[in-house]
Amino acid sequence: MKQPNPLTLGQLAGAGTTVIGTLVVGLLLGLLAARVWHWEWAVPIGILVGFAAGLVSMFRQLSALMK
Repeated sequence: MKQPNPLTLGQLAGAGTTVIGTLVVGLLLGLLAARVWHWEWAVPIGILVGFAAGLVSMFRQLSALMK
């Protein structure tokens, strides 16, 4: 079995930036939903959904780079 190429620091930083970006988008969408619908749970749920989406995106991105 062939060993995968090691990932560079730039590739790892890009994957980490993706997590931060989706977290911020989740926060902003949660703030918007809280403001429009007056639902106080929108912000924490938006943050959690953004974080989960970031982790999934990071896993897919790093899996594709390791092939």
